[in-house]
Amino acid sequence: MLMLVLIGVAKGQGRYEGLMGGQSRADNGAGLTLRWCPPGQFVMGSPEGEPGRDIDEDQYPVKISKGFWLGETEVTQEQWKKVMGRDLRGQARLMLDDRRVYRMGGKDVTLREVANPEKKDEAGSVCAAEASNVPIYYVSWEDAVAFCQQLTTQERNAKRLPKGAVYALPTEAQWEYACRAGTTTTTYAGDMTVLSNNNVPVLHSIAWYGGNSSRNYGGRGWVTHFPDQAFPGHRAGPRRVGQLDANAWKLRDMLGNLYEWVQDYSGYYPQREVTDPVGPEKGEKRLFRGGSWNHYGTMCRAARRFEEMPTIRLNYIGFRVALRWASGGA
Repeated sequence: MLMLVLIGVAKGQGRYEGLMGGQSRADNGAGLTLRWCPPGQFVMGSPEGEPGRDIDEDQYPVKISKGFWLGETEVTQEQWKKVMGRDLRGQARLMLDDRRVYRMGGKDVTLREVANPEKKDEAGSVCAAEASNVPIYYVSWEDAVAFCQQLTTQERNAKRLPKGAVYALPTEAQWEYACRAGTTTTTYAGDMTVLSNNNVPVLHSIAWYGGNSSRNYGGRGWVTHFPDQAFPGHRAGPRRVGQLDANAWKLRDMLGNLYEWVQDYSGYYPQREVTDPVGPEKGEKRLFRGGSWNHYGTMCRAARRFEEMPTIRLNYIGFRVALRWASGGA
């Protein structure tokens, strides 16, 4: 386990600062509970030999010079609607109406072709559970950024926003730092033993993934054919937030349930120590992290990285919000 190296807290930051990792605040109009992630250092990426390791996970030391607050869970459908005024079906309609072509499964397709909606109720037919505490999905990176900007404006107008702070997506480094919460293992619950793609025991208490997302699943969802499931089932979808075990900073669903957009463009890591990395200055695709209800266990690792076009809306990508400084590692 990593001994977290705490860095001195800057003066004059007022009520922005937390006192200890995992401290909560909920002083916002969206109903978000945020947890404090203190400044410190960690090693980003994965060691050689980690199950599922990819070529873009080379380890390098990172210093997080400023603490930040991060959503305890992914943004829920209720929280999304409070800020944006649209529900899950509204997001589904945006997805279905997107005429852009994306490269998926080796083919150039529209999202409508992938979703294959029923004519009688197009938006409803491509949605699983519609509930206040289920995370919002069918949100693009651009949608997630718009939510953060709208929330920032809302909270600034209500005079609830700490001076100099904004709501934003976490950077990729902030996301992995928060996910690990002081640990160095494959997940914050320990290292991985992979019995099969959909049977990774360390995940069963912390993450919804292909091996357990069908377990006791009720209501609308997608028919699944996941091989070698730890908990066999034939229907699944995103699950209610916060049901599984938290990490040391009381963050839940950092692995599994839905992937989560982060701020950065996609790119390889620098092979040197970096303070508050923010990724490449420009690029085409944005990164998302954490694993999902419909994917293999090795995709639910703290170090695993994924990229997609910032306009794409899928049923397995959501996001969580950070409250962080507007500049300097933001």
